[in-house]
Parts: sequence; structure tokens; C-alpha cells
Amino acid sequence: MNDFLTSLLYHAQSPLIFNSVLFILLFTLFYVGYVFVYNDVRKRNTLLLIFSLYFYYKISGLYVILLVLMGTSDFFIGKAMFSSTVDSKRKLLLFLSLFINIGSLIFFKYTNFFLNSLFGAAGQGESPILLNLIMPLGISFYVFKTLSYILDIYRERAEEYEKSWLNYLLFVSFFPNILAGPISKSRDLLPQFRQKNELTNELIGAGLFLILVGAFKKIFIADFLGANLVDRVFDSPEYFTGFEGLMATYGYTAQIYFDFSGYTDIVIGLACLMGFRVEPNFNKPFLATNVVDFWRRWHMTLSGWLNEYVFYPLSYNLRSYKKRGIVIGVLITFFISGLWHGPAWTYILWGISHGIAIAWTMTTGDAFAKLGKTIPKWLYRFLSIIITFHFLTFSMILFRAPDLNGAWKMYTLIFTKFDISVAAQWAQLYMKPLIILILAYVLHYLPMKWINFFKGVYVKMHWTVKALIVVLAILFIYQAYSSDAQPFIYLEF
Repeated sequence: MNDFLTSLLYHAQSPLIFNSVLFILLFTLFYVGYVFVYNDVRKRNTLLLIFSLYFYYKISGLYVILLVLMGTSDFFIGKAMFSSTVDSKRKLLLFLSLFINIGSLIFFKYTNFFLNSLFGAAGQGESPILLNLIMPLGISFYVFKTLSYILDIYRERAEEYEKSWLNYLLFVSFFPNILAGPISKSRDLLPQFRQKNELTNELIGAGLFLILVGAFKKIFIADFLGANLVDRVFDSPEYFTGFEGLMATYGYTAQIYFDFSGYTDIVIGLACLMGFRVEPNFNKPFLATNVVDFWRRWHMTLSGWLNEYVFYPLSYNLRSYKKRGIVIGVLITFFISGLWHGPAWTYILWGISHGIAIAWTMTTGDAFAKLGKTIPKWLYRFLSIIITFHFLTFSMILFRAPDLNGAWKMYTLIFTKFDISVAAQWAQLYMKPLIILILAYVLHYLPMKWINFFKGVYVKMHWTVKALIVVLAILFIYQAYSSDAQPFIYLEF
């Protein structure tokens, strides 16, 4: 009993995550109470806020106070900004919100990075002034959530301000998407907290189906590939050939997609179980025909946020430079995207590489459109997908490598020590990871109508059959979870 009570407290080395047994237990207890109060909006939101804040306490400890303070400050700033007609006052309030939110994000996430970069540029090595800061989990995501509310009010795109502090704090702390998105805009999620919701059989069935699919993606594909292929090569590239480096790179591309999309399926499923709808984040990204298309399919809520609140304002202000202004806007936006992902030069270069690729697509679009007319349409599309996929795959090396030196080792390994003759021997030694890797890409390329068909079949099952499948899946997943479980990759962002 004492061990269980101790597990309810915050432990830095074991944060509460969605694929843990403790979360399943706590959410089940919470959900039993939730079904009795969900028809009463205030009681429902109060219970949901308490659980959300406790969930955040379990993953970030006393940083829950920072979350409450930041959410509370934007609640009052938004109210004052909406009521004011004085432009100078509105700008001052906007600056105050940006200072609090972006300032907190920079302080906790980037202080040591900036200090090290400054001292490194001066040739003095690592900074002697490093602070012992622990980044609050999810801060990159909830800062963007609350900023969407303030920016919508400032640009007069919000029809009303949120009158309930409880509702607003719930929007900021909503536990399904506080850790790693999807990044819900205030206009999409806040209205749902103001009205009654319905717990229909279809919504609950869809939620359970998504949770099971997400857990399968995470544990049986992403974690397996990470532990049995990707980590081995990326952690010690000097012991492998270029062919093995390439296969590990293919493996990481699949791993991060199934890890992140699996996480997203789980949180969308959890929201469905409570009667809420959260935006999708993925739409078969490896079918993209160029990098612009990729960002319409990958992490769609982040790319949508950056488009609306960064790129469009930048391109409007740079409109006098015409196409050059658009290119500059793209490069700045993706520099911010790279830096947003983490305080490391690998992420920054990853973001810039995508910005350059998008700028290239935009400036050469007419030429390639003419080229596309000279060959069969299916062949042009196929080649476009293959080329785009390999650009994404090689850029993922920057995303996975621990630092620039590690990324350089991987690129050097693949492009200077490639030996196809080891393929047959490698396939025998890595038969299980190879099968999982092939399965991963087959599942990714399955038509959506097939997936929707299986979801429809599950939704229509009798509730006893659904429950039995869930119980069996939990037992099955627990066995795999206890061996090769890894944290969700995007938790570190």
C-alpha cells in the first residue's frame, strides 16, 4: 500500500506516461467518476481540470505552478485586450503575454544552449555559467496553445474572450494534448469546454480503436525498431557498414513516425472517450511528393500554427520583396521550427534544410510542372515520392544524432563505407527488425479506406466484445512494454 501511495507522488526519473500501467489505472478511476458528471458542464470541467493538473504534476512536479501562473496571466491579459479599444494598450498587453510565454520558454529550454554557443563562438569552450535547469515537459506545446488565444484576440479573430478561468486553465492544461500535442487552437477546443458533450457508442468505440492502434504503433513497431536496430547503429556507427547505417536510417524514419503518430492516436482516442474532438496530426506523410506537401501531412497542427502565426505575418510584411520575401519568410519560419524542437544545432540545421527544400520547391515549381508533362503522370508522382522520402530520411539523421559530430559520422558511414555485399548476412542477423521495418512501411501505405473499414467494424461490435478486446490488448501490450519500452520521442521537445 505504501508503495502505491508513493507512486502517486512526482518522481523525476519515472514521469507518468500514457502507455504505463499506472496511467491506465488512474485514468480508469478518473473515467468512472467522469461518466457520472459529464452532463453537468461545470462539474465535468472541474473534475477534468483537477485530473489534468494532477497529471501534469506527475510529469513535471512543481512546474505545475508555472503552468497555472502562465495560464492565469493569459486569461486576464486576453480579457483586458478584448475589452480595450486603445491600440497602444493592446500592443502593450500583447508584448506582456509574449514576454511571459516566450520568455519562460527561452529561459527554461534555451538558456544553457545560448550560453554554450556564446562561449563557443568566443573560443572559450563550454560556458562556466551553466544553470541547473530542468525543462518543464510540454512547455513548447502549451505555450503555443495559449499564444494562439492571445494572438487571435489581438488580431480580432476571436468572437469573444473566455469568461471562465476554469475553462481557460483547462484549455491550457488539457491532459491528452499537453505533452506533445496536437497543438489545439483556442477557437477549436475552448468552445467544446463551454457546452455539453455526448458520449456516444460511436465516439467511445472510435476512441478505444485509436488507443489500441496507437499502442500497437508505439510498442510493437517504434520501440522494437528503436531497441533492436536504430539505437545500435546510431550509438556506435563506427562498428557498422554504410548499408547498415542506411537501414538504421530507414528504421529511424519509421520509428519516429510510428512513435509520434501512435502517441497522437492515443491522445485523440482519450479525448474521444471524454466526448471531445482533437485535431489529427498526420496524413500519410511518406506519400508526400515534395517537402511542402510533407508539411501538410506531418505534425499538421505545428505546421498550421507556424503558417498562421509566423509565416503569413512575415510574408505579408515582406510582400514588397515579392518571391524573395516569401523565401525569406520560409527560411525564418523553419529556423524557428528547428529551434522550437530543441536547443541543439542539429535541430536548427534540420529545420533550415527543410526551409531550403521548400524554398527550392517554390522557386522551381513551374519548371518541374513542365517536366511532369513530358513523362507519364504516375511515373512522375512515383519518382517525386521516392526523392522526397529520401530527402526526409537523410534529414532525419540530423534529428536523431546526439550532436553534429554524430550526424557527420552517420553521413560519412553511409556515403563512404556503403557495402551492399553485407545485405544478405545482415538480413539473416536482423530478420525480426527487417520484418517489422517492412511491416511498418506496408501499414503506412495502406489505403485510409481500409483503416476506416476496420475501425467501423470495431465500432459496431457489441460493447462486451469491445471490452474483451481491450482487456486482451492491455495484457498483451503489458508483456511487450515490460521489456523494450521507451519514452515517447516527442516528450523531449
